[in-house]
Amino acid sequence: METNPPRSSTDVEGPSIRIAWQDDHSIRAEWNMTKEFKQEVEKKFAIPFAELPFVLRLFDVTDRKEIRDDGTDLYTDFDINHRSSEWILYGVTQGLEYCVDLGIRMVDGRFFSLSRSQMI
Repeated sequence: METNPPRSSTDVEGPSIRIAWQDDHSIRAEWNMTKEFKQEVEKKFAIPFAELPFVLRLFDVTDRKEIRDDGTDLYTDFDINHRSSEWILYGVTQGLEYCVDLGIRMVDGRFFSLSRSQMI
């Protein structure tokens, strides 16, 4: 099954994000953002990169097989440190299917996706 390609918010190539099972109850997410991409994101939001509220959004896609962004997607947000390039996501269940978006959660609650992982 094909997954959604990584999405970029800017003209610069966006970050790549990969996920893999850590154990039966956790997933490891790893990503890489270039210096150029960080500068573009900072310019787009007019906020210093270190002050942007980065989030990993873990989607349960077991029954849906896709993310519809229609308000009915099942997800959990994990606030992450802007200096990180990996994070362990707990509270998952082996046998279910997941994917993860790396993004920014705005003050008003809107989520801006920078990149989407493959489904596992």
